[in-house]
Amino acid sequence: MYSISLLLRNGSLTKTLKTNIKHRNVIRSYSRALYDPENKGNRQKHINFDTLGTWDNRIELPLLLQESIKRGKPIPKISVGNVGSASLIGRRSANEDRIQIKEISPDILYLAVFDGHGGNDCADFCSERLQDHICFWLNRGETDLKTILFTSFVEVNNAYSRFVTYNRTKTTLSGTTATVCLLQNSIELVVGHVGDSRAILCRNGEARKLTTDHSPLLKTEKERIVQSKGMVVTDSYGRSLVNGRLAMTRSLGDLDLKPYGVSAMPDTRSLQVQHGKDAFLVLTTDGINFVMSDQEICDGICRHHDPQEAANFITDQALQFASEDNSSAVIVPFGSWGKFASSTHSFHFGRSMIRSSRYV
Repeated sequence: MYSISLLLRNGSLTKTLKTNIKHRNVIRSYSRALYDPENKGNRQKHINFDTLGTWDNRIELPLLLQESIKRGKPIPKISVGNVGSASLIGRRSANEDRIQIKEISPDILYLAVFDGHGGNDCADFCSERLQDHICFWLNRGETDLKTILFTSFVEVNNAYSRFVTYNRTKTTLSGTTATVCLLQNSIELVVGHVGDSRAILCRNGEARKLTTDHSPLLKTEKERIVQSKGMVVTDSYGRSLVNGRLAMTRSLGDLDLKPYGVSAMPDTRSLQVQHGKDAFLVLTTDGINFVMSDQEICDGICRHHDPQEAANFITDQALQFASEDNSSAVIVPFGSWGKFASSTHSFHFGRSMIRSSRYV
């Protein structure tokens, strides 16, 4: 009692209590910044380390040390083992989709989906050989990945043309879409594609399409077909088809339609992955795209704990939504994997029919 009375008399206890309260309020404010960085008043399950200059991730990803030092921020190393993939035959008699996931050099990851049609000859040929053309130019010292992708697409199409010419048992009606991504140092992403397979980036919980379907409905694509003496025909289901046969204006193979403007030249683009905002990249074939919107795909993936589980779910969900085509998906996790699991875009079975592509 004596010591307390003495402290109260000279004001030391009061000063100590005020200091402790001040420190506690400071700690509480920093704690809130960590657990509620968006200042929404909701405590997040996982600490958002974006405020500290790193990422929030439910997958253990090692640091890419040299690239992190070079850029002054932590860059996770994305490897083949982190990527999830799945492919279902659906209601077709054969699966003509092909998937490739490989590390073609110490710093480049190769990811691709091919959706074959008219038989699997072209999808098999291109999926097995496209990476060889890419590696050829890399070994020659070419550093522009967009140029490498563009050249490799054209070369593999020419190689398939020679293959069919020398093997007359092979049909000229076989073709394939191709959506190919090169991820360099886990930060530079280059995408090349022909056809209607898609690449979708999930950034801040929102779906961002990185590819545009090569449809005869696009003005520039239709003009090229018409200028090449081809036709765009609408069938009884309302589908626009090149010469009444093909639902896309660019593809690998389809050699009988090449004189009529069906091109093998890909659209290419490059961007930097922002690991503090980007959750994942997903490549899908039209068996999924036809029955699920881009945002539905992203929301479905965000609900799962690892990419393999998410890939299995998305392909199975497409089948449940009455997809009649082969369904394939490749999912590449980035730094913000798991950060948007509680996205405001809820994924549920009772969502609006108007927003869904299944009822268009």
